[in-house]
Amino acid sequence: MADDYFERSDPNEKIVSARFRELMDAWSCGNPSYRSVAEALNRFRLEPEGVKLTWLRDNVEKDGRAMNAALHEKAEFVLEANGFYQNGRIKPETVIEEAAEPETDKEKTAAWEREIMGAASKLALSGPVEVTDYEYPETAVNISADDVLTNRQAAERPNSKEKGQRKYVTNTVIHIEHKDSEYSLCDPSVKGAFALLMGFLAVSGLIGMPMYVFYIDGASDLISPIEALFAPFKYKIILDWYHLTEKLGQRLSSGMNNYKLRHIFEEQVIMPLLWNGNVAGAIASLRNLPIEDIRSQDAIDKLIEYLTRNEKYIPCYAMRHELGLRNSSNRVEKENDLIVSARQKNRGMSWSYEGSRGLASVSCAWKNDELKTWCVDKNLRFSFPAAKVA
Repeated sequence: MADDYFERSDPNEKIVSARFRELMDAWSCGNPSYRSVAEALNRFRLEPEGVKLTWLRDNVEKDGRAMNAALHEKAEFVLEANGFYQNGRIKPETVIEEAAEPETDKEKTAAWEREIMGAASKLALSGPVEVTDYEYPETAVNISADDVLTNRQAAERPNSKEKGQRKYVTNTVIHIEHKDSEYSLCDPSVKGAFALLMGFLAVSGLIGMPMYVFYIDGASDLISPIEALFAPFKYKIILDWYHLTEKLGQRLSSGMNNYKLRHIFEEQVIMPLLWNGNVAGAIASLRNLPIEDIRSQDAIDKLIEYLTRNEKYIPCYAMRHELGLRNSSNRVEKENDLIVSARQKNRGMSWSYEGSRGLASVSCAWKNDELKTWCVDKNLRFSFPAAKVA
């Protein structure tokens, strides 16, 4: 009957209060190492040897695994209830109705369409402008996704076959934004992260929204699940402007001879074309480069192939900027830093699969302000935070 009053624990395991567990998890997210957290907790409790380093690490990682399992359990339940498979795919017989536009928003939508045409006129764009290319901010769901890598420990020591090879642990982070609300998800796999995403959208009543806008760095392992899961819905993928220009600079640096000439070509020719969404013009400019200006034709060909492959994800960034729409996946880059990089990518650090992924799940709950509810009730909100009452 003790299970009715106390949390089940392993033999010889310490029983800790919910408040202490919350403090332990939160400090482990924000401090540079488990060792510094253990020392701080022991100073706090006036017990020099009270909290052992290995006990602290094992319990934080255990919390992270339990959090991830709890989120997947919630996602699977709500997906099944809404006509989806557990991996987030919609079942063939499921009919999704598009979210109805409130009567009060129709005037705002009309005003938004006039704003689009006004921006196009101001920029004097050469091609036709489709109003449907630019999502209405009030109803769009903005989703940023990225993979973050941390150094992985060798599986065996000291004579592991992996010795001398660089290995990584991968975590996939997704940031969801709708109106003024935001929420973050983290999972060890891309498939798992997108299953959680579909579950979150279902929980939040965001299935069937007028537009889902994905901001990514162009990685194919992110594009594939988006196209598979969101095929029944209206969605678009935006290639992050920073990553586009970074790839452009790398390839031109390898491909062109004179660095001064390269900077002129990059800043005055090809970047303005891409900023205006003219991928065909950018490719034509690359193909028309004088042979004497080319150091490596292979690098130029790879850049052309990159632009061709990603052409449908390259919008008119100028129009989006003029309309106040996002061109960047910087939301998820910031989440990567808060959830994984700041804690796990310090000099000399390497991680096991369980260690990296467990701590990342705890850090994600900390970022979503869910540690208290988890430590007290073993429950995660898995929804946008409630609106604050003024």
